Amino acid sequence: MYRKANIKQLTVIFFSVLILVVLVEWIDSRKGNRTFKKDLVKVESGEISAIEIYPRVVHGERIRLFRENDLWMVESGGEKFKADRTIASSLVNDLNQATPENVVAIGKDRWDSYEVTDSLGTRVKLFKGEDVVADLIIGKFNFSQPRKMTSYIRLAGEKEVYGVNGMLGMSFNRNSNTFRDKTVISSNTTDWRRLIFNYPADSSFMLGKSDSSWTIENQPADSTEVVNYFNAIRNLTDSRFAEMKPEISASHQLRIEGDNQMEPVEITGFYLDEDNFILESNQNRGNFFNSPDLAKKIFVPRSKFIK
Repeated sequence: MYRKANIKQLTVIFFSVLILVVLVEWIDSRKGNRTFKKDLVKVESGEISAIEIYPRVVHGERIRLFRENDLWMVESGGEKFKADRTIASSLVNDLNQATPENVVAIGKDRWDSYEVTDSLGTRVKLFKGEDVVADLIIGKFNFSQPRKMTSYIRLAGEKEVYGVNGMLGMSFNRNSNTFRDKTVISSNTTDWRRLIFNYPADSSFMLGKSDSSWTIENQPADSTEVVNYFNAIRNLTDSRFAEMKPEISASHQLRIEGDNQMEPVEITGFYLDEDNFILESNQNRGNFFNSPDLAKKIFVPRSKFIK
C-alpha cells in the first residue's frame, strides 16, 4: 500500500509540474505576442526633414541627410554636398517595409551575436522637425535557403531583436559618397541645338543644328557619330568624386544650348595630369568628379564628327 501511495503522489507531482510548465509557456507566449510589433517604422516620407545614419563601415561617423530649401543635402566630416534627390524617400520606404517576421532575442545577452549594439550595428534616426520619430539599430543579415535573406533590427531603448526580410543593412551601412548626387548630365537631346566645345589652343569647335542636320563650321557632320555621342552623354552619372575642389583654372568646357526654354548644360573640366581630370556640372553644383574616362567621353575632338 505504501508503494501505491508513493506512485500516486509521484503521478500527482508529475502532472502538476507538467501543467505548470504548460502554463509558463502559455504566459511567455502571450507576452511575446504583446511585444511582437506589426511595424517597426511607420512614417510618411514627405514629413521627414532629416535622416541621421551612423554606419558601421565608417566606424559610426555620423552621416546626415537633410532638406535645404527644395533640395536634399548630405553632410559628413564637416562637409556638405548635394544628395541624390530620391535617396531620402528610398531609405524611408525601406524602413517602412521592414516588417518583423519574428523575435529572435529578448535580452542584451544576444545583442552581440546579431550585431545590434551601438558599436556593432548601424544606427538610424528619422526626424520630423526637431522630433525623433524613429530610432533603430540595424545589425547583420543572414542567408538561408531557399534564397531568403534576413536582417536583424533593434529599436533603440528596447531589448527585443527582430528578424525582417531583406538586406536592410545594405541601404544604410555605406559611406557618404553613396548618398551624393551622381548626376553629370540629364537632358533631352531633342531640344539640343548647339554644342560648344572650348578647348586649349586652337582645338575648340561648335556642333550646330541647321534644319534637321548637324554641322561643324558649315560642313555636314557624321550623323551616326552625332547620335552615338548624344546617346552616350544625355543621361550620364558617375560616382568617382574628387577629394577637393581644383585650384586651377578650367582647361575644358562643353556648353549645350537648346530650344523650348531649355536651361543650358555646362560641363567644366580641369586637367591636372593623366590620372587626374576633374569635372563639374552646372546640373550638380558642388559635386566634383575625378575621372579621365569621364572626361574622354565628354570632351571629344572635332575629328569624331567629321565624315
